[in-house]
Amino acid sequence: MPANKSQHFVPRCYLRAFCADGEGAAINLFNMAREQSFESAPAKGQCAKPYFYGRDGALERALQEPEGEYAEIMRRVVEDRNSVAQADFLRLHTFMLLQSYRSAAWIEGQIRLAEAERATVADEATPELLESLVITHKMALHLALSAFRNSVGGTAHLRTRIILNRTAVPFFTSDDPVVYTNRFHLQKDVLGGAGLGSPGAMLFMPLTPQLLLLSFDPAVYRLEKRLDELGVIDRVSDVATFNDLQAVHGHANLYFRDWSDRALVASIYEKAKPRRRATWYEVETLQETEAGSNTFVAIAERCVRHPDRREILYTQRNIPAPAAWPLLLSYTEHARRAKRGVDQASLWR
Repeated sequence: MPANKSQHFVPRCYLRAFCADGEGAAINLFNMAREQSFESAPAKGQCAKPYFYGRDGALERALQEPEGEYAEIMRRVVEDRNSVAQADFLRLHTFMLLQSYRSAAWIEGQIRLAEAERATVADEATPELLESLVITHKMALHLALSAFRNSVGGTAHLRTRIILNRTAVPFFTSDDPVVYTNRFHLQKDVLGGAGLGSPGAMLFMPLTPQLLLLSFDPAVYRLEKRLDELGVIDRVSDVATFNDLQAVHGHANLYFRDWSDRALVASIYEKAKPRRRATWYEVETLQETEAGSNTFVAIAERCVRHPDRREILYTQRNIPAPAAWPLLLSYTEHARRAKRGVDQASLWR
């Protein structure tokens, strides 16, 4: 096999913390399609696909720099949790964003989304329009890089902290380890999208079985328990929440360090299974209620078409919700006022 054929969409420097042997050679996994655990699977082949980033290796080489920075920061964090500087939090947050977009789940999701859009308009669309909706793997990679660059500035308002797990229950991870959710959006049932720039955004990524990286909107949430610059989890239920979201959102495999935890991982997956989705996007056709009204409503597939009314494709991103929200984060007074119905225009002044 050529040296650069197997390319990792989750880097080995990340998975190493969850490897069974501590050396990065073997890792325990739970395969969600087969609903079966496998002991000491070779770590080298996990989260990798042939030429995932291209045959020339240019993108794969470019990713080595942030991967190296991450590995160095994590080496220091494991040795001394209090050694993390503010610049490190920014680098970790940026790495987390990069990981969310470089994953196979995101790339394949964009391709499936384009296919769903084509299917929605297939009966009426021109060949040119259908052709314009085709997304190849290479195009999806370019979209991923563009989305990543935009997300760095779009999430600058988020606060990033490392969370220390002081319970006996470990974090586990997956082949799509970065999870984005928004408790405020889901509980408030606000109109509009729930993107990373929306009020109440939070995203997280397990770092080790005892550490988790969390970025959250400080205008909406506050960290309940801290130890210097670290957040602290003392409740098993909070650990269960983050593990639950890995099981809901993970693509194909869950990864865990200790083989003795296999029953725990299987149990969490079983509870999360009803909330898993084949895709986290929905595509609908919206039609004007009246010609020129600029008010659009979703229409059924066999709805009568009106040539004088405009139609648009609407894509909605669904976000995962845990079985229970972590007590680690509580609402700020601003967010509590919003939940009581305070006018949104004045809330964030």
